[in-house]
Amino acid sequence: MGEHSAADTIVSIPKVELHVHLETSLRLRRVSQRRGQDAGPIEDAHLVADPALFSGYDRLRRLRYAGRAGRIPDALYTPANIATITAELVAEAAAQSSRYIEVRVGGRRGFTLLGVRGMLEAMAEGAGSVRHLGVAYGAIVTVVRERGPEEAEQLVMEAAACRDCGVVGIDLAGDEENYPPGLFTRALDKARTAGLGVTVHAGEFAGPAGMWTAIYQLGASRIGHGIRAADDAPLLDLLRERHVTLELCPTSNVRLGLIPSLVQHPIRRLLDAGVAVTVNSDDPVLLGTTLTRELAAVAKAHGLSQEALVDLQANAARAAFLPQEGRESLERRVRSGAKTLGLIS
Repeated sequence: MGEHSAADTIVSIPKVELHVHLETSLRLRRVSQRRGQDAGPIEDAHLVADPALFSGYDRLRRLRYAGRAGRIPDALYTPANIATITAELVAEAAAQSSRYIEVRVGGRRGFTLLGVRGMLEAMAEGAGSVRHLGVAYGAIVTVVRERGPEEAEQLVMEAAACRDCGVVGIDLAGDEENYPPGLFTRALDKARTAGLGVTVHAGEFAGPAGMWTAIYQLGASRIGHGIRAADDAPLLDLLRERHVTLELCPTSNVRLGLIPSLVQHPIRRLLDAGVAVTVNSDDPVLLGTTLTRELAAVAKAHGLSQEALVDLQANAARAAFLPQEGRESLERRVRSGAKTLGLIS
């Protein structure tokens, strides 16, 4: 199979994406520039220094700041604009044959300017406006560690009150080295009690210890990134036994200097260990990637077959923050679609 036909095949695979951020400020800047509007000046230019000069979570902060290239004017945070950028993200997913996408949002400014409900209602409106494209949508509210456990609890309660806006889960993200998961036990207990799924960014910038805590203390059923699990055999056993799914984001890991190259990414070791693995785009505008590109890249780097790529989508379907019937239906859609295309028998 040639490279062009292989790419076409990967585009056609029915997909499920669990780890993708709305990237509010980046997308608002893109919308404003397209409309010929002022997107605001560049501020604190020293923070736009080459992210490669830094390491760890600091590198992520600088990469994201460079992507924003300044402070977005408050005036751009309107319900209409939030609906527009959400609709565009979902439409991008539809163009890649996605069937379901969970979109993360956690920007303090959006929640402050529009209110948590206002932000989530605008996102739901945007996703609903492109419902005809056939992509089901769920929202995940991101709790940022650096803002402390009290704010986390408040945000969880507000998110739980917005289930009617399509909220399906809570994500704990941020500086995992200085703000350990155990600080947020109360907040994520409240999330689970409210029927929300729990996913935790861990095993990305720090070692596997945070993953143990996320599973045992926070009840996480999914781990964002989790690449450090490959170095901890007992943790691999725990992931299998607890059916915890890893949300891998290969290009993100390489761009942040966590992995030297895609060839050295631990996805193959994790798959061989029997861990439930998914592949995701993380910050597609910032990283210049898509779910299709991620799948094509790991397939090339690790020799993954068409069947293996379909299995990754089935893994994602089984881990989606949906009721059991919804997860089973989604997996059937993935597998039946792949079978119709002749990708699996």
